[in-house]
Amino acid sequence: MLTFLKKILIFISPFLILIALEIMIDPFNYFSPEKDKQTAALKNALARKKNTYLYRLIEYEHNPTPVIVLGDSRAQRLMPEFFEEVNGKKVLNLAAGAGSLQDVIKIFWDLSSRHKLDTVYIGISIEGYSGTLLKDRVSAALEVKNSAPLYLTSKFTVENTMLILKSKLFKQPVEVQAPPFSREEFWKYELEQEDRYLKAYSYPRNYYNDLKKISDFCVENKIKLVFFISPTHTEVQEKIAQFKLEKEYEKFREDIKLFGDLYDFNWPNVITRDKNNFLDPLHSIDSVSRIMIREMILNRPQYAVFSGHHTGENKNK
Repeated sequence: MLTFLKKILIFISPFLILIALEIMIDPFNYFSPEKDKQTAALKNALARKKNTYLYRLIEYEHNPTPVIVLGDSRAQRLMPEFFEEVNGKKVLNLAAGAGSLQDVIKIFWDLSSRHKLDTVYIGISIEGYSGTLLKDRVSAALEVKNSAPLYLTSKFTVENTMLILKSKLFKQPVEVQAPPFSREEFWKYELEQEDRYLKAYSYPRNYYNDLKKISDFCVENKIKLVFFISPTHTEVQEKIAQFKLEKEYEKFREDIKLFGDLYDFNWPNVITRDKNNFLDPLHSIDSVSRIMIREMILNRPQYAVFSGHHTGENKNK
């Protein structure tokens, strides 16, 4: 019997060591927020980039805020500190690169079932509001976030534990990879990607119904629901006409007005005509993000076309 137990111990010891390392390093800060600044920076550079959703969702559970931002990489440009500059309120941005409306919907229902929300900002675009764009990147992160056993057995936890351990043991700095394209090449690439999404556009009855449910829930629970369409360079905007989607785009905007307040920054103006206001044709620079946040918080639209929920109110200055 003793020999048998020794064999079992030898067999499971590597797994026990791995679990101990995962708990000690805790790459996604599941067990507690990271207090060491150097280690926090390392986790931010490795774990957060490997799985933004898991990292941010766990961060939210440790320090929930009543105001959140959801959406894709364009919504991700609205930095929490920019919100605090305007009214001092804490905000957590849970948007992620390549985030889909499916992700937004799943995150909303998970957080609203656990926490008291006050205001929800959702970045949206016609590319994402499409029946052909069915992409779920958040379900696995939600499952892991809500279960310690799943966290300890997740491939993301294992992989990032090893990466952080390697970096600490061998004093290896995290190298930031240089973009594979020049700005001009990446600009062209992004425009080509836009073609791919718009060619496949179809009306999203599924998303309409899902967003209507969220809207009704927000009204019942006194949650302010704010949608925003981020500015894109006019070269992107012109593709709506190129693919003969003018009616579809207007229907998209009319739908969103039914769900909540809408701030539409995506129209030809002094911001969207100037390439210097963009990192690439889809993503604006920080100064533009600050303008967007100020207009939405203070409800003083200057560059946004504003439509109030259920009011029919429109402003375009």
